[in-house]
Amino acid sequence: MNQLDQAGLQRVIEQLRSSYVDSSALTNDEINQAAVEGLLSRLGPGAGLQTRTQTEQSAPNRPFKSELLQTQFGYLRLGSFTQTGLQQLDDTLNNFRNRGVTGLILDLRTMPPGSDFQLAADILSRFVPKGKVLFNLVEPKGGVAQAYTSSADPIFAGPLAVLINQENAGTAEAIAGVLRAQSHALIIGQKTSGRAVEYGRYPVGDNLILTVATKELVIPNSATIFPDGLAPDTAVPFPKQQQETGLALTDQNGESDYIIDEERPHTNEAALVAGKNPDLDAYEADHARGKSKPTRRSSNASKPKFPLSRDCPWVGRIAVH
Repeated sequence: MNQLDQAGLQRVIEQLRSSYVDSSALTNDEINQAAVEGLLSRLGPGAGLQTRTQTEQSAPNRPFKSELLQTQFGYLRLGSFTQTGLQQLDDTLNNFRNRGVTGLILDLRTMPPGSDFQLAADILSRFVPKGKVLFNLVEPKGGVAQAYTSSADPIFAGPLAVLINQENAGTAEAIAGVLRAQSHALIIGQKTSGRAVEYGRYPVGDNLILTVATKELVIPNSATIFPDGLAPDTAVPFPKQQQETGLALTDQNGESDYIIDEERPHTNEAALVAGKNPDLDAYEADHARGKSKPTRRSSNASKPKFPLSRDCPWVGRIAVH
């Protein structure tokens, strides 16, 4: 198809109309419908056509959860987070800081698939130094870029791991992408949906709504998220339905109930004398057996600072609950 110019496309349509055995399948209406279907399919997350009922369906309400894991790591699941929850977020982060947590796991997997970029900026301001540009919303064809900056001094500035999945869109994608770029967060899970855009909504007839990506999220010095999605640093493949079941269980119970930490060797004096590193050996052995398969980061990306393989090997296990 990509080899056809305008004249070639018109020639194909005319030949089909004159030769196809069922002429009723090639009326103007049928051709127009096929063109719209094909165009929407090509545009992927950039456009969609839904009924009013579908667009008005609200996402299920998911709880905000926080927990201290193994006495030194904070776990935070935002759930159906809104502006009214910012004070609760502040209180939780301050509590973690006061209790001396050495790292934070931020779970975005139950966030609703919206594009509330002001909310994303407000959440990021709890982690990124004040005045830093977080991201821009850019209009097509060189339009005006709307910049979002951090509006406060960070409450938590320690190591971060961020959990994502294939349902994450917009708000969650902005948070994960910026924390990787600005806070060297380690991103764990599945590639996101690629809907890091602002949508315009246009009525079509009495019962349909056309959604069109009108502005794109751009994170300085980072790869674009739209339309292919945000790829994790450490990929954790997991069937969608099983992951949703696990998330529903941990919505009701504590996350620590579902963490199983395997005993693994640690560096000791004998190993140092022998010039060996059991931690690194075990980590490389896991990858050789295919237990986990992290994706490559770009050559100019900053290395993650979260001590995943050494201090909390169970973080990857949370990503499959």
